Amino acid sequence: MAFTRPHSNEALSTADAIRCRITGAYDERYGPDGYYFEDLLGVDRDLFEIAYKPGKWTLLHRFTLSHLWEQWNYYRKKSGEEFIEDAHQLIFHYRTPFNIRAYPDLSAQKNHLFEQLLQPMKQIAHEVFCILFSDKELMRTFSIKVSEAIADACPSEYPDYLEATGIMKRTSFWPTWLREALFYRENGRCAKCSLSLTGVFDSTLKPQVDHIVPISNGGTTDPTNLQYLCEPCNKKKGNRSNEAGGFIYVPWEYSHSKLSRIRID
Repeated sequence: MAFTRPHSNEALSTADAIRCRITGAYDERYGPDGYYFEDLLGVDRDLFEIAYKPGKWTLLHRFTLSHLWEQWNYYRKKSGEEFIEDAHQLIFHYRTPFNIRAYPDLSAQKNHLFEQLLQPMKQIAHEVFCILFSDKELMRTFSIKVSEAIADACPSEYPDYLEATGIMKRTSFWPTWLREALFYRENGRCAKCSLSLTGVFDSTLKPQVDHIVPISNGGTTDPTNLQYLCEPCNKKKGNRSNEAGGFIYVPWEYSHSKLSRIRID
């Protein structure tokens, strides 16, 4: 099993901002910045390319990167030495290759640094995905907002990806890495009823990949809109429900009697 370094403060703060953007609490927490969900999502061919089939660069990655780009671009325009100092810190933290050069003026230096920030911003976007992906209710909300953003998209404009206005074409290819990711996120259980899907207790139970927001409701085949269900739950849910499974908490048990004997000096 591979382990990553602890998430950076930048990733943690960005994850909070992205959560607020998805839930609609951003303006209250951070103040209005003039950007709506659809502005940062961006409805274009690249979005549909991502949404059409499972990929490791998801719509949440794209949304987060767009948020970061706008934030740092605003910072670049409004700040001077502070932007340069913070940009250097981010570049060095993420060990991004960087060439020192002479600049004719402060503006040229800021522009060059902003270009170098793209790779760290992509890494932060991936950290944010890792932080938020386990929250299926948040992913459901995100997927509903995506479906609303593409509701008016026409097949004539995106014929490779749309079956009807606002409705994606269906694909049923589930890569191994995706199945494993969903399996681990659900702790090997059905996201709805918590039935074990490991095959240890019942080898006939086969996990099924389910669209949280159904394709017929404007859902996508992006990993943010997928979950693992047992066959009975998947059939019961049908293709009209946007219901997402809850968070499966495996408690850390301890003995109250043993805890009472612990001394804190």
